[in-house]
Amino acid sequence: MGVLVRDLDAAITHWTKRFDVKVARTFSAPAMNIVSVFLNTGGAQIELYTVEDLSALDEALGDATSKLDHIALRLHRANGPELVGCGIRGPGRRDPIAAPITIGESAHVWTEPPGIDVLLQLIRPGV
Repeated sequence: MGVLVRDLDAAITHWTKRFDVKVARTFSAPAMNIVSVFLNTGGAQIELYTVEDLSALDEALGDATSKLDHIALRLHRANGPELVGCGIRGPGRRDPIAAPITIGESAHVWTEPPGIDVLLQLIRPGV
């Protein structure tokens, strides 16, 4: 689950204290202006992230301080029928992307399936 936040430090403090969880790892992608942390909840990961492009952040959040942005699914494929009818874009932005983004050893796409109001981040390992 990915939560887009306006103030990452405040969000980390809030989530770790409220749910008694620890930061498992951090991630940054300077080319995409993204900084994130992953919280260790035992069975699932919660990603708190922010976009360092303030206009993109304002457009995505409006007046809110945070919002549920995406649910991530690890699939062995993420380039076929599961993408039919979906808008494909990068994280925290409305701009479409031409192809999956490689992060580490996985390919990632953020999709907007018809009929639901949350993005699906599809992760294909081993690329």
